[in-house]
Parts: sequence; structure tokens; C-alpha cells
Amino acid sequence: MIKTIPLFIFLVIAITGCNGCQTNVQSSNEHKIIYKIHNKTGLKDTDTLWVSQNDTTIFKAEEGLQRNPGQMAKLVTRYELKNPKDGAYYFIYNDRGQLIQEGKYTSQYVYEGNTIEDGNFYNSKSYYYKDNGNLSSIHYQVDGRNFKTELYNRKRALTEIIYFNKKTGDKEKVEIYKNGTLKETRIYTAFDVYHTIEADE
Repeated sequence: MIKTIPLFIFLVIAITGCNGCQTNVQSSNEHKIIYKIHNKTGLKDTDTLWVSQNDTTIFKAEEGLQRNPGQMAKLVTRYELKNPKDGAYYFIYNDRGQLIQEGKYTSQYVYEGNTIEDGNFYNSKSYYYKDNGNLSSIHYQVDGRNFKTELYNRKRALTEIIYFNKKTGDKEKVEIYKNGTLKETRIYTAFDVYHTIEADE
């Protein structure tokens, strides 16, 4: 009995002491996204997944050339979900740990009575960043169509919200903000034709 007490104390110190230890592997993974999952707890709940594009078990990466009119072709990486989970809500991060997309994945989607058989994120938010890492814009998609884009300045303050017609994709309305307050709204009647409504002071 006396011999087992020191052994027990040694084990307790060893286990609790290692909780504060940090290996080189832990430090190198400190800023990487670790795959997480929240399983449904009820009928109204949704599976939630936090994933990284660099996780080869989750994404297939393919490099290719992107050509835009008037610009030189550039090498881009395209990511494709492997075995996406139907009905799950995804938070997708890039290799810098920045959230780049969130939304619910559905294998088929019903819109205005029509069933679309292609799996995708039909209702989602996409995040874009400046070179310095600050948020540049957030683009919203609703029913698989462009809905609105929020623009942010270098101080991370909202400057504009651009609304789109869901059927045509044309710009419908632009809200202009200053110091977080709505200053004016531009209502578009044609591609570059609009009238302005000043916000109440």
C-alpha cells in the first residue's frame, strides 16, 4: 500500500504536468483549422462541419489557368468537396485560417417548383480578403442566385451593399454607408441609370 501511493502521486503529476506541455507538432498546427463536426441532436437541428480546403480527406485540389478578358492568364487552384454531406452546414477555411465560405450543402434543390439535381451550396455566404488579410467583401447567394454583396474599407467598416435581381442578376439597388450609417440609396432602372434617395438625417 505504501509503495503504491508514491506511484499514484507520480502518475498524477506526470498527467497534469503534460497538460501544460507543447510539442513542436502542436505549435506548428496552432493556426491550422482542425476538422470538426457537430452532429444533429434533434429533427430541427443541422449537422455542422468546420473544414479546411487543405484537408485532402475533405477536398480535391486541382490547378488550372484562369483567363479573364484583357488580363494575363493566371494559375488558380480549384477545390472540390469529396463525398459532401447532404443537408450539412459547412464552414470552409483557406490555408491562412480565413473563413471563405459558409452555407448548407444540398444534393438537390427545389426552386419555384423545379428540382435541381446538382449538389451545391444554394444558400451561402462567400468571404473575400485584401492582401493584408482584412475583410474586403461578403457575397450572399440565395436560392442559387446572386442576392447581395457587402463591401468593407481598410478599417473593416461597411461602405456599400449592392443588391441584385435574383432572376436577371442585374444590380437593383446600392446602399452607401459612412461611419456605419446609411447615407443614401441608389435605385437602378437600367445598367448605369439610377435615382438617389437620401437617408433621413
